[in-house]
Amino acid sequence: MRTRILTFALACALALTANRFARAQTSLEVPGPAQQNQPYLPPRQAPPPAPYAPDNGDTIQLLPQLAQPAPAPVQPQPAMPPAPAPPPVNVAPMTAQLPAVFRGCWNGQVNQVDWIRSEPGAHKIGYWTPKTYRLCYKRVGDEPFTLTFTETGVAPNDRIVNPHGNVVPLSTDGREFAAMRSRLYFDEYKTRADGFSPTFAVDETTILDCRIAGDDMTVAADVYGTRDGEPWFRAHWRADFRRLEN
Repeated sequence: MRTRILTFALACALALTANRFARAQTSLEVPGPAQQNQPYLPPRQAPPPAPYAPDNGDTIQLLPQLAQPAPAPVQPQPAMPPAPAPPPVNVAPMTAQLPAVFRGCWNGQVNQVDWIRSEPGAHKIGYWTPKTYRLCYKRVGDEPFTLTFTETGVAPNDRIVNPHGNVVPLSTDGREFAAMRSRLYFDEYKTRADGFSPTFAVDETTILDCRIAGDDMTVAADVYGTRDGEPWFRAHWRADFRRLEN
């Protein structure tokens, strides 16, 4: 009897297991087919070169034209007004005819200067050598007054030789003022510890602003000097010239 019960239980268990296995098979999902790879495409071959055609001189090869941006329209420029003319400059007339107040002979000596300085890179300058002036403004016969004698020189100095020069009028206001230019030339000895050495040439150009004040002629002057033709110094001085005779 016990054997039948065990046999029946075993049969039931086998039937239950088979049923579960069948249901498991029906519930399993079947995977889809594996994705296939893309077909292999060989690389594209370069196109064969065009057949060579010899150039007989009549063939013109045109390069492709690049698109160029259209140029911007040119804006018309406004017309510039003409430059204004410079204002007129009042310049005293160049004349040798001085006013009558300059008549007579005038003597002056310039013993010192307000300042003196050497030109850049020039030789060292020494002491100022006093300069002398003599102007004679006279009438000869019925002729108008003229400068009958002018002279500029150097006060006696054992270092200066061969001084000579003159004065010429440049302009005048026709009343009591005149501008004149003097030129003075001389040779000056160089100095050394063992005595004098050869000379050098000095050329002084002086612009004199002359104004009559009674029996005096007040003069302010600017001097430019060269040494052996090279720039040497500049100076400024003031002095009074005295009238000697009418």
